[in-house]
Amino acid sequence: MPHRQGKADSFERLKVDRTITAAEATRHFGRVQEEVAGGPITLTHHGRARMVLLSQEDYEAMGGGAGAAGARPDGAAAALDEMEEAFVALDEVDRIAAVNRVAEFYVGQSRHELVGRHWADALPPLASTRFPAILADVRALGRPQKFAWDSVVRERRRLQVNIFPIPDTRGGVGILFSDVGEIERQAERLAMVEGMLEAIFAAMPEVAAVVFDAGGQVRAWRGAAASLFGWTDAEIEGRALDVLLVDPERDVGQVWAHLAEARRNGASRAECERRARSGETLTVDCATRFLPGEDLFVCIMRRIEP
Repeated sequence: MPHRQGKADSFERLKVDRTITAAEATRHFGRVQEEVAGGPITLTHHGRARMVLLSQEDYEAMGGGAGAAGARPDGAAAALDEMEEAFVALDEVDRIAAVNRVAEFYVGQSRHELVGRHWADALPPLASTRFPAILADVRALGRPQKFAWDSVVRERRRLQVNIFPIPDTRGGVGILFSDVGEIERQAERLAMVEGMLEAIFAAMPEVAAVVFDAGGQVRAWRGAAASLFGWTDAEIEGRALDVLLVDPERDVGQVWAHLAEARRNGASRAECERRARSGETLTVDCATRFLPGEDLFVCIMRRIEP
């Protein structure tokens, strides 16, 4: 009777939280096989989860077995497809086990064409690169490798690649990659523009450059802005432009009219009064340019000496 009672208790608990001890599962494996049809069962040992039992149908739905064709649970598939990077998973024998939509778009093949094929068969150009050696190192060392290289699948593309072992898959490997060529080109252009600005500020040390957003907050504080008004960039960035107005209630209408003209015409210019941190009133020549793509205003100011 105690044995029967223990068995009943075990399966009552199983119905509640889908867990059972490994010892009970071993003793009543026939009953466990029946119960697993209702969903995965977690086996515990000394109170800790150790493994999960799945039905064949659940196993195939999660990507296991020959009949799975690389399928994944809907939630996992949706999560992979929401990623901005391309993702490819390889099984222990280098067959493609999963791909997301970005990877499909990048390689020009659907997941139905890719899943189940050896990567060298699906993407022949990779076979003549250092990819096989990197893949072998990742498996041998059990550590990810991150690197950038020029794509051999699509010309004039530079990729940031992360190849890593997938835990608990006995040799499965994940590959994340994204096209960073355009990002690198933008970084080069940004560095060039930054260098030009520094040269201009060096040649014209009296020029202050202030960037406002559409809400009137200071976004950038460059050139002579700190020496002219007395605030450092760390102190003023993120604050409202009201701190630069002599009389905020009186001047705010003039400022917004100036910005509205810049938005309408692309640029505006005015002579106006601004307040320094010390309380001193400064007369400045203010030329403002509107950047529509970023919805920002760049204001170049020079002090007009009395």
